[in-house]
Amino acid sequence: MKERVYIIINSTILFIMALLLTTILHELAHAIIGYVNQSNPVIHHNFVQHFTTFHLTKPQEYAIAISGPRMGLIQGVIAGFVYLFVMKRNTFKLFLLWFSALGFYNFLSYLFVGPMLQTSAIGKAFLAMETPLSYQILLAIGAILCMLTIGYLLTKPFLRFSYKEDWVSDEVSKKKFAFDIIVLPWLIGGAFVTILYLPVVSVFSILYPILGGIAFLVPWQNAGRIKNIPLSDNPKMGKLRIGPVILLILVIGLFSFVLAPGIRL
Repeated sequence: MKERVYIIINSTILFIMALLLTTILHELAHAIIGYVNQSNPVIHHNFVQHFTTFHLTKPQEYAIAISGPRMGLIQGVIAGFVYLFVMKRNTFKLFLLWFSALGFYNFLSYLFVGPMLQTSAIGKAFLAMETPLSYQILLAIGAILCMLTIGYLLTKPFLRFSYKEDWVSDEVSKKKFAFDIIVLPWLIGGAFVTILYLPVVSVFSILYPILGGIAFLVPWQNAGRIKNIPLSDNPKMGKLRIGPVILLILVIGLFSFVLAPGIRL
């Protein structure tokens, strides 16, 4: 029981760190493209203020708006690629799994809400490029299907972090392990990060962890159907890992005490 608790704690720590870094990279992309287009940006923890926008053309507005979600897509691809080359199933590999998934979900979640929330990054991009509503809806439907597909594909990679046969021996045990390593970290970590996001400037900054995270219910429900799960040879996942704790404290410090007040580029 103690080992399972530590697996939940370790996975939650890695989820929080991955989500905070995803948010930081997202906002940094907005700020950099804004700086290139002379928008006089100030980057905060979960939003960017552009103080000079009167001179921006429609393509420039689009470029600034799309840069954040696009960074999520780039993050997802690169982190997923690195994940494939890390052989040992350790905390770094689990972090890469979370980081890749959250990068893809960052991009797809914005694409999903674009037609409904015009104040979101993709919504602003749609407005700037005068994208027809029918195209927006098709892209939103495609985003949902992609999120569900990614969730389905994540099932076995998460289960492979089990190092005990009885944790993944039958349908019930597989779903229980998936709940511990995926769903609980999402619920606990998402609530924790939502508090760090306060005060709310953009409604979507609160909705995004929920919308993207709903797809993590897919691997939990799908876990019982997965066959031939190779066990991990790394029992350290069942112990508290101090390294990730220290790194998380540093990331929270950057997020809450450096970026929250704002940095002018």
